[in-house]
Amino acid sequence: GFSAFRDGGLFLAAVFLGILIAAKLDQINSETYSGRFFVIDGDTLSKGEERFRLLGIDTPELSQTCRRGAETWPCGEEARRVLQRLVVAQNFSCSGSSRDRYGRLLVYCAAGGRDVSAEMVSAGFAVASGYFQFSGEQAAARREARGIWAGEFEKPSEWRREHRAADIETPAAGFLTVIRHLLGWS
Repeated sequence: GFSAFRDGGLFLAAVFLGILIAAKLDQINSETYSGRFFVIDGDTLSKGEERFRLLGIDTPELSQTCRRGAETWPCGEEARRVLQRLVVAQNFSCSGSSRDRYGRLLVYCAAGGRDVSAEMVSAGFAVASGYFQFSGEQAAARREARGIWAGEFEKPSEWRREHRAADIETPAAGFLTVIRHLLGWS
């Protein structure tokens, strides 16, 4: 009856509260960098000795090409240019709390108050890579044939596998990192 429903509700509230607390604690380890960044490719940045990898997205590799009709174009270089335009925006900053096996800090970045990963997907120069994040932006980019969606392209992860590129896997954001990001805490 009602008590089971109430207990279930309490249980869910407790689980949700636990997730929020864990996400908040996870945020304490978070490192934030701002100022001038150097763009390595569409999803990798550096600042001094530090290297950063954008979370939630995968962009074409620098030497990757895509097709539009009969034309081949340098979509990897173009993705880098799109990120370069975002990096020079006001109040550019990145924060993250974990690193991948290459020692890169896994980050979400903001440019002029806008989420950089979301902007890259929106522009059609990145594919959404984790959970349900940026699926709306991707659907719109695909529908409006923006960037790589204007023709044919190979998924960056498949391209890397074929070209035996060093960075084989796309880092996945931890569940807590995604929750924190959705709540606007990162």
